[in-house]
Amino acid sequence: MKFMYLGTAAAEGQPAVFCQCKTCREAARRGGKDLRFRSGALVNDNVLMDFSPDLYAAKLRFQLDLGNVRNILLTHAHMDHFNREDIGMYITPYAHMEHPGRLTLYGSRFTEKVWREFTDTMLLREARASEFIDFRVVAPFETFEIGDLRVTALLAVHSCPESLFYLLEQDGAAFLYANDTGRFPQETWDYLTTHVHAPLDVVSLDSTMGHQNSTYTGHMSLAQNIETRERMLAVGIADAHTRFICHHFSHNGMVLYDETTEEMKPHGFEISYDGMVITL
Repeated sequence: MKFMYLGTAAAEGQPAVFCQCKTCREAARRGGKDLRFRSGALVNDNVLMDFSPDLYAAKLRFQLDLGNVRNILLTHAHMDHFNREDIGMYITPYAHMEHPGRLTLYGSRFTEKVWREFTDTMLLREARASEFIDFRVVAPFETFEIGDLRVTALLAVHSCPESLFYLLEQDGAAFLYANDTGRFPQETWDYLTTHVHAPLDVVSLDSTMGHQNSTYTGHMSLAQNIETRERMLAVGIADAHTRFICHHFSHNGMVLYDETTEEMKPHGFEISYDGMVITL
């Protein structure tokens, strides 16, 4: 399995578009790994995790050929993960592919409702979206296959209705991609402890709140990342060989790459950055 982080920021990006806070100013000054597009990822060069408003910029920055993408796993319907307008660029004549095929979106019933409402607009109705793009509703804890990639949808805790995150499995490797969720609900813990029979290879956790000590339940802080790792180790979902990665950062969390890498390394965490590639 090849997994590439295309973006690692929350909805506002980093530096945020209008922001003059200390974190944004310093991120802009430093550049490099402190410049973060809105979150999304590419699996095996042909499956997208979410559809960020920054996907086009990522395509140019990382010289990506996205013409073979036929499947998009959507976590939820917030705009920074579900840029509906640009998904319409899949439709002819906006795209001409060597090997045309239908695009399938996967997501919750609520996300499908948002998609249907959008495609009922005059723009995509005239563009015949239904002739090019399908939507497959997936329920929490449902497992399905995309080629030889095995995908399980898991229940998230987030402000958007029916939010999901995903467990990806291929050739004996397992990658848990869990952003835009607070502490996992008990149903998700129950599923993981009963269905994951070997330690996960990679766990990517939402880190939006960063250094904040917040009572908000729809995202995690760095301290909650550490707490989640300890619980996974205790129940056998993870072990000493599992790579834990902090991901999905807001400037409000006051996270800069070098300092946070140094801070979180003793707790067993890496810090994601745009363009980071993991091969399993």
